[in-house]
Amino acid sequence: MPKAKTSKEEVLQRVIPILRERGIAKSSMSELAKACDIQKSHFYYYFNNKEQLIKEVLATVHGYFKHNLFKVINNNDLTITQKLEKVRALIDKMFRNADSGCIMANTALETAHLNPIYKDEIQHFFEDFISGLQALLTPSYSRKESLALAEQIVQDLEGGILLMRIYNDHKYINNAVSRMEKIILKAH
Repeated sequence: MPKAKTSKEEVLQRVIPILRERGIAKSSMSELAKACDIQKSHFYYYFNNKEQLIKEVLATVHGYFKHNLFKVINNNDLTITQKLEKVRALIDKMFRNADSGCIMANTALETAHLNPIYKDEIQHFFEDFISGLQALLTPSYSRKESLALAEQIVQDLEGGILLMRIYNDHKYINNAVSRMEKIILKAH
């Protein structure tokens, strides 16, 4: 029997891995409510519809990533090596699951051609990801060069995540992270 009381935050935390793995189209509101161990009607108490749910999931993931990325980048008590260790740990936590990968990229690929309503949140996520990496590159590169390198790193990481999923082999994301670390360390 489903639980009677679950917070909105708990619901979001439970649906994020499901949506990351299964995608939007393959995840019905009924299935998501069941996975959260709540009644479907209780699910609609928090989210008017699936689009609102997805927007809140993306905003939650983006907020978590941005907060943790910039907490590391802006921490002047950490060496660049310590920052890279923490960024690697964040990347591992966010993207390393071979069954799911990056929820932002997954959602973009699944919905961009059908309904671009999630595009802004996804763009902001990647802009923040690029901006954070760019901040780590600015000691040795111009603004334009650091931006180009940060964009290249994010593209490489996302490609690594995709290949990790396709081949079920973490070497692809590990190699992309290692290349990121070398580029950033070279800047210091």
